Amino acid sequence: MAPTKTRYFLFPAAFLLLSFVPTVAEVVMSVSDCDLFLLEKTPPQVPGILQGGHILNQNRYKPICQTFENERRFLTLYDIKNKIPVFSAYKYRGNGEGRRPQTWWKIEPQLENEDDTNMIVGDKNKTYNNQAGNTDYRNNRQFDRGHLFPSSHAFNKTDKMSTFTLTNIVPQVKTFNQGSWNRMEQCIKCVMDKYCFNNNGRIEGFVVTGAQPSTKNILNNRINIPSMLWSAFCCYSSNRNMWIASAHWGDNVPDDFKNKYLQTKTLAELYKELSTADYELNVFPGTQCPVHTSVTGFYPEMTRNCACPTISTTSEHRTSTSSMATSDRVPASDTVPTTSDPVPSTSDTVPSTSDTVPSTSDPVPSTSDTVPSTSDPVPSTSDTAPSTSDTVPSTSDTVPSTSDTVPSTSDPVPSTSDTVPSTSDTAPSTSDTAPSTSGTIPLTSDPVPTAPDTVPTKSEPGPSPYNI
Repeated sequence: MAPTKTRYFLFPAAFLLLSFVPTVAEVVMSVSDCDLFLLEKTPPQVPGILQGGHILNQNRYKPICQTFENERRFLTLYDIKNKIPVFSAYKYRGNGEGRRPQTWWKIEPQLENEDDTNMIVGDKNKTYNNQAGNTDYRNNRQFDRGHLFPSSHAFNKTDKMSTFTLTNIVPQVKTFNQGSWNRMEQCIKCVMDKYCFNNNGRIEGFVVTGAQPSTKNILNNRINIPSMLWSAFCCYSSNRNMWIASAHWGDNVPDDFKNKYLQTKTLAELYKELSTADYELNVFPGTQCPVHTSVTGFYPEMTRNCACPTISTTSEHRTSTSSMATSDRVPASDTVPTTSDPVPSTSDTVPSTSDTVPSTSDPVPSTSDTVPSTSDPVPSTSDTAPSTSDTVPSTSDTVPSTSDTVPSTSDPVPSTSDTVPSTSDTAPSTSDTAPSTSGTIPLTSDPVPTAPDTVPTKSEPGPSPYNI
């Protein structure tokens, strides 16, 4: 038996040791192990991959509770065969620090059977077995490293740094990434900043962004180039006393004209677009998120810096789901026509802070391993190790990214006095359409934003487009 003094020493020593052991794991057994980033802790339903919270093929799809500096930051479901994420889910809390961080691309060591629970800086010359590495994105001029969770939506500096992991990245066509997709990210960020307030008065929105793999398109014979990207958000708006939600998607092809905008859709339209005969997509199952209304009615209240469309976005949407996994998709239906109501140029919509980005007509620098463009891609050509050549330009220099921008401080502060313009002025949909299924009845002075007249129906049967 140990002497009394020794026993008193052993207890605090053991306690001190335990306090330094990381309390989180990176690659977890189930999506529910990292549910703090999901609305009402409910996982999405992804056709052929994730159903009822269960991963159908656990050898291929790995849930990653993205951990940086021993703190969980967001959730990713990763496809180790295609070496791209299926989706990343995160909680939007506002933008505490607006500058894009100077950081390096990271990888997930546990996917390579290493014990480190934190993401680590990747070896610039190593080819990894179960995930993308820096070498996979080297020496290409067509694709950016496109973030699913963009750093511009992260709350603080360390959260922003955590988004720079290649398990959160897909090959994304440059002009799509830097153009219409970036404008969508800016617009939804403004909407959440203005309307997504929980009952405690704090900004809180839940976002899930995913990528649909292509059938043949492969980068460097290793990385699947997705045929399309999609994103959906939902939040409770205490200042409107209602739940709000919207969805966007776009083909991973070059923007076919300057100042292109993605159409703002309802959740029901997204579900119809990506559901199959056997499985249904449901991003926010079992919640009060409205599936038949979008936030287009709020767009007239957004400032020009928010990059929201200034014209109606209710044009016809695609109906075929059988071809969703191919790269031969028609991108025109994801755009807002500019013939009758021209969209403002990007010089009018980019925030005026030090982190603004020039218009898309400005060339992207080609320096080695710098981070050009939008949702934080880095199509580097040399992938140098942690050094200034692999960092983002200083904050005094304009970053050529269009997704990580922070709206101007001239953006209006949300308040209960703000009213949503009448739907007869802001959307071509009928004003007597039933509001969302959330059960919340908005005040007569705060009409529900645009709602389609009919509930989309399921399309022709087809295999799950994700299991490519």
